[in-house]
Amino acid sequence: MVPEITGRPLDDAGNPTDGPQLEVDPDGRAIQLFSASPHALASSPGMGMWSTILQYPESSGNGTPAMLVWLGPDATELPPHVHTSNREVFRSVEGTVTVVVDGEPNHLEPGERLTVEPGDPHYFRNDTDGFVAFHVEVPWTKTIDTQYMSAGLDHEGHFGTEGEFGEPDLVQGLLLAEYVEDETRIAIAPLPVQKVLWASIGRLARLAGRSAMDERYLRDRFWEARVEQPDV
Repeated sequence: MVPEITGRPLDDAGNPTDGPQLEVDPDGRAIQLFSASPHALASSPGMGMWSTILQYPESSGNGTPAMLVWLGPDATELPPHVHTSNREVFRSVEGTVTVVVDGEPNHLEPGERLTVEPGDPHYFRNDTDGFVAFHVEVPWTKTIDTQYMSAGLDHEGHFGTEGEFGEPDLVQGLLLAEYVEDETRIAIAPLPVQKVLWASIGRLARLAGRSAMDERYLRDRFWEARVEQPDV
């Protein structure tokens, strides 16, 4: 199998740059799932992560929010988090994805799934030297919102230095943690400490124009103008 190179950041003329790139199997299951989605490929170059939305039900609609996610070999490990009332379901699509639940790593081979119950601290990572892809059913659409917010800010130069891409900073982490507080607890600090920081640093950040969510980053045209799309 000769991998297809895609997912590179685009310059202002729409041409791929030398930024982080995604390798996909053009005949693999992940690209088949991507082809069935009506949404564009998004990327978080500073975190080594690519994704597309598979389902984004409105608040009054049926269905479970779901995403297809690729992790590069050096993808960032996000902090553990807990969902308070809903489960999260992971299924490996290509490669071996690791989901750590309550400190215990679970290595999912393609086709294997794992259900994380409410209250269980967990996170995902890539322990391999290649790219892995997984399907995830998330508890609510705000989980998707936070990932796309971080990705969009990275593309607009909010995290990196000297034109480089980067990871979300502490301020953005606090804003996102407050945004999802009703259902999700992110282990960046004890909750009482986070609440103090939301009321202080978070307030100053909002006064300075920072926010937890911008719907521009959920629009396909934003990503089509900034990320090289797979040839499907």
